[in-house]
Amino acid sequence: MVGQMRELLLYRAEVLRQSGFKVIPMQSKEEAIAAIKRGSFDAAILSYTLSSDAVEELSELVRQHQPDCPVISISRSGSEDRRLHPDEIVVGEEGPAALLAALRRALDKRVQ
Repeated sequence: MVGQMRELLLYRAEVLRQSGFKVIPMQSKEEAIAAIKRGSFDAAILSYTLSSDAVEELSELVRQHQPDCPVISISRSGSEDRRLHPDEIVVGEEGPAALLAALRRALDKRVQ
């Protein structure tokens, strides 16, 4: 999970952890690039708190390194990130339940 607002990032990570997910929160694009290149992960969650260029670059990197990995975009409006073609879009104001539901849907699609 990548986002620049530390408190929000840590809050979202904790909610996912409490639901049984392992989460690696990252605040910078550079951290995320290194993680994408070195490791394997089940999903990528990219927040609107990053610049749109950073979200686009990270999304493309995920697709290159792990084509089957779902990309979930946390968006301000639900439509601004559609050009990235994420597997799921969550409007940030919808809260943790929406993020959990989107993550589960994305992972379920991957398993099918």
